[in-house]
Amino acid sequence: MKYSINYIDKIKKSLNSVVFAEVMNISTNSQTRNSFDCNLQKTKDVKFGDYSTNILMKLGINRDLIPKISKNIIKKLPKKIFKKAEVVGPGFLNIWIQPSYKLKAINEILKHKEQYGQFKNKELFYNLEFVSANPTGLLHIGHARNAAIGDTLVRIWNKYGIKVNKEYYINNAGNQIDKLALSTLIRYKQLFGKNVELPEDSYHGQEIIDVAEMIKSKYGDKYLNAKFTEQRITDKSVNDFFRKYASDYMLELIKVTLHNFGVDMDIWFSETKLYEKGLVKIALDSLKNHTYKKDDALWLKTTELGDDKDRVLIKSDGSYTYFTPDIAYHKIKLSRGYDKIFNIWGADHKSYADRMRIAVQLLGFKPEQIQVLIMQMVRLVKDGKEFKMSKRTGNSLTLADLVEAIGKDAARWYLASQSLSSHLEIDVEKAKAKDSNNPIYYVQYAHARICKLLETNKSKQPKSFAYLKEPIEDQIVDWLNCFIPTIESAANNCDTTKITSYLITLAKLFHSYYGNVKIINPRNKKLTTQRIWLCAAIKYVIASGLKLFDISAVSSM
Repeated sequence: MKYSINYIDKIKKSLNSVVFAEVMNISTNSQTRNSFDCNLQKTKDVKFGDYSTNILMKLGINRDLIPKISKNIIKKLPKKIFKKAEVVGPGFLNIWIQPSYKLKAINEILKHKEQYGQFKNKELFYNLEFVSANPTGLLHIGHARNAAIGDTLVRIWNKYGIKVNKEYYINNAGNQIDKLALSTLIRYKQLFGKNVELPEDSYHGQEIIDVAEMIKSKYGDKYLNAKFTEQRITDKSVNDFFRKYASDYMLELIKVTLHNFGVDMDIWFSETKLYEKGLVKIALDSLKNHTYKKDDALWLKTTELGDDKDRVLIKSDGSYTYFTPDIAYHKIKLSRGYDKIFNIWGADHKSYADRMRIAVQLLGFKPEQIQVLIMQMVRLVKDGKEFKMSKRTGNSLTLADLVEAIGKDAARWYLASQSLSSHLEIDVEKAKAKDSNNPIYYVQYAHARICKLLETNKSKQPKSFAYLKEPIEDQIVDWLNCFIPTIESAANNCDTTKITSYLITLAKLFHSYYGNVKIINPRNKKLTTQRIWLCAAIKYVIASGLKLFDISAVSSM
């Protein structure tokens, strides 16, 4: 695999080297060259340069020495990279980059095309467990957000050179599967005309009727006389059959739904394996030095690491709490050798996430080996009113409802375009609009517009882009250079919104360029050629960015 050159990283390393050497001449600071970081920031206004750093202030250098040190730094900066630099205020170093050096990014983009932005293998291996909905029905729009963000994060990590396993934990061993089995049996009996009603807390979706019809078609009236209580089917073998048949059917629906949404898991881990292979007991044995018995229950000493109270692992009736198999599952994941494991959980799991981090430490793992990303709720709005019920199921809106309403590309974009920590509201009319108010349309339209431009203006790629001197061309080149650092920042901060924000800005720059600059100039073929290929570079970066969301880079709209 070919890897893209990060020119901003080269600029930073060059600056670091010069500043480090000069600072070490007058400082006893113990920093090494590898740990030294000028923390280069893009300026908001070009009159203050291309980049700025406050490294001299951060190092606590005597103010009286800063002018002399700065003068020496500026003098030693390599001219092939740095055009000029100046010190402002108490120690800000503003720098300007040589236009010829910034323009190198265009050829790099044209070399890698849609693969631009790929980092070298970092020899890191992550695991991300996400979605993990109970196999008791269809995925709702909350699961859709979880799926879109999780899959996009994996794609960003892969782009950043990190290998990732995508994992789905199948909660198929608890009481909710008994409820599923009972709901299916009652629907099965109703198909034969039996006068039986679903308990109030049963599963009511159309998919329950669908699986009941399949059982009737395959097994006839074999289970028609099966008895049940309000909680479960009485006969264990019948209960086991309905549990497995119904949950397997639901899980297959989930797999197909995720696949159609562009999400394919690497690992599907069944909760039942924890019990079949004695893995819960093994986890409990690993925790024996941190447990005690009280009131006929087994407690975990989570207060040892800051919890407000200890937590029950085994209840007085001998059954496990929900916490216990979850600990066993996390032990399994961490024992596979990942550098780090991640979970995406709902906002109602925040305190539970803190508890799990403590349990992981009590198992002997490092706290930094696990990170739980907490996700807020999502709702769909049309004409100012919230969609609450699915026409298809009569229950909460499903992932399929969302895709049907606004399309897969728009769904993937909007679900991943706002911070996990913020509540998300998707306006159906805005998401379907074909104008600049709809960001996904605006970005895709930029790509399509360039495709049309390239189709009607074919030329050989130029060796130089020296004719690109318009201010907006400089802005575009600067922003193209920012794509790789944006991927790095998104990967390190688990933040998909950095990519959507980047693409929106790039699209705005292109549309402004297209509308205000004469790209095709018959009187200046060299300038026209360079502008055409600059647009091609924009197209490739947009395509590379959209691919991180599994969104189409369309050639026409």
